[in-house]
Amino acid sequence: MPFLIDRKTLVRAALVLAAFATAPSAQASKDNNGKARQAQAQQQYDLASQYQSGQGVMMDRERALQLYTQAAQSGSAPAAYALARHYSGLTGQAVDLARAHRYLQQAAQAGHAPAQTELAFALLHGNAEVRKDAAASLKWFRAAAQAGSVRASCQLADFYREGWGGIAPDPAAAVRLYRATAKADDPCASKSQYALYLAHLRGEGVARDGKAAIEWLRSAADAGNPRAQRALGRAYERGEGVSRDPALARVWLRKSREGVAPHDDHEHDLPSFGGPELFKRLAPFTPQSPGPQRIAP
Repeated sequence: MPFLIDRKTLVRAALVLAAFATAPSAQASKDNNGKARQAQAQQQYDLASQYQSGQGVMMDRERALQLYTQAAQSGSAPAAYALARHYSGLTGQAVDLARAHRYLQQAAQAGHAPAQTELAFALLHGNAEVRKDAAASLKWFRAAAQAGSVRASCQLADFYREGWGGIAPDPAAAVRLYRATAKADDPCASKSQYALYLAHLRGEGVARDGKAAIEWLRSAADAGNPRAQRALGRAYERGEGVSRDPALARVWLRKSREGVAPHDDHEHDLPSFGGPELFKRLAPFTPQSPGPQRIAP
């Protein structure tokens, strides 16, 4: 005898199936909630930026701080980074290094490249809230470089050249990074150009090539790197890699000291090049060593 289903049962079954077909899945609901949270965080961050700068609204830094905080709580990495900078004292309003470090970590962990770079430098140098940790610094420089930070790539090259952070020195890898950053539109480009000059001069990570060395040295000097300007001046002074030219030597030695000595136009000042003020000026162009590190075999 055939199994019979009455009309009412069929209708009920159809309704149940339709309900399952149209009801959002738990994952879809979660995804929608996440997108809504991201949109809210972005709106809060955008409005905070307006209050911070006074663009389109009356400037209100307290309101900006509130909105940045709300946006960071909603997961905004740029908002967390803005708060890190605020509490580190860069806005001139507050200094709370512990809170600044927490927000910097939050932004870095969310993939914010500038935050990753700053966290890497904090770990490299250390401060009142952060202990020096070259291995952790290396990790964050790598992450930031992969995210496109030129500044991180420049510093990462120094790690490979020197073997910092527990890795073995790899001059060839360092040269690849220096080349990748030497042409970048970034202040660290001249540092990479000067490093390439040294690499070609010494044959470290690349074949020794005096002509290429001088070309990189000129590029770095033209870009305003004081170490490169001094080295180029000495090269012209001694005729090393270039034709000896005392006049050009004086030009480049003076350029290397601009803004440092009060009497740059006087030749008798040239021997005073190594004064303490100059070394302060050279600091941004000098590799920052994290101190003795264990080198992996």
